[in-house]
Amino acid sequence: MAVLMKYELGKIFHKKMVYTALVFLVFFNMMSYSRMGGAKDNFMTPDGRFFGGREAIRYMQEFDRNYKGALTDEKIKAVYLEAYPEEVIKSAKEDYFYSMCLPDIYYYIDGRMTGESMELEHIIKPDMGEVRLGYHKSYSMMMFYMFNVMLVVGCVIVIAIAPVFAEEYSKGTDAAILTAKYGKTLALKAKLAASFLFSFLLFTAVAAVNGILFLTTYGTEGWDTSVQVDFMKRNWDIPYEMNYGQLTGYAVLMWLVACLLLTGITLFVSVCCNTSFAAVILAAACYVVPVWFPLAGWVKTVMPAYQMNANTVLDMGYVSVCGQKIMPLWIAVAASIVAVAGFSLWAKKKFAGHQVK
Repeated sequence: MAVLMKYELGKIFHKKMVYTALVFLVFFNMMSYSRMGGAKDNFMTPDGRFFGGREAIRYMQEFDRNYKGALTDEKIKAVYLEAYPEEVIKSAKEDYFYSMCLPDIYYYIDGRMTGESMELEHIIKPDMGEVRLGYHKSYSMMMFYMFNVMLVVGCVIVIAIAPVFAEEYSKGTDAAILTAKYGKTLALKAKLAASFLFSFLLFTAVAAVNGILFLTTYGTEGWDTSVQVDFMKRNWDIPYEMNYGQLTGYAVLMWLVACLLLTGITLFVSVCCNTSFAAVILAAACYVVPVWFPLAGWVKTVMPAYQMNANTVLDMGYVSVCGQKIMPLWIAVAASIVAVAGFSLWAKKKFAGHQVK
């Protein structure tokens, strides 16, 4: 089995299209990190001091540390009086400084972003518990650029996995596989295992590299800040008590689930197509086309492209199951695992049972 898996994994990797897709992924990841997640922050303080790169990041972290703690009316007043009084905003440059250093939530509370101020009770929802202030911009940027990177990871998976069964049809090797001693058992299991292993290795490599880049640049500062302080990336819609450390964990889980579900869908498509080209096109359509349609919230939670953005699942409120409150995320994970198993078993059964020419 191990030998067959290694052989099938080699077949997946040793394609020019897969190499090209992987090179593009590396390029896209580096560009996304440098533009949205790298140490590119720079600003000038009201007293004329310039900060850029990592020095700017450390300054912002120290600035936000002064106002760390529970979000209360008293904390809001303290920030306005001490850190962000309107009389000091004399230019766009100074406004930019404060927009970089303070949590985005203040722009919405005082109405500078929307033109209409918001009361604290409209921000803190019943299930949120305590909303804690702190540095958060690094995590916000990471979630934003990683969403784009993971979408490209999904495209690489489609390109690599779509030919797994379809290629055997077009080359006429399906008959050789199915008439071999272990063709309908170990050989097919090896194909499925190699496909999921490829997706898992790709996801692990991307997550590990970006995790190292993030920690090297920003450190862990802000992990305990509530996600609701981030209005710009719409994390304030999440109706649970949650910090950025938890959000990162949930996001990583959803990215992994999305990669595995997309692999299952692509295998399902591959076994239904007679050529690799047709399989790639159809699998890609199954991946990206749903994004263009106004789907119901629960449908989105089991769509790989939507799962790449953890907020799609986390924005939904608790679900009551047998009297217990459950986050929809766990239902989405369970449904996805069932779907992966179903797609895989169906693909195996269809390929094993099809009439060879």
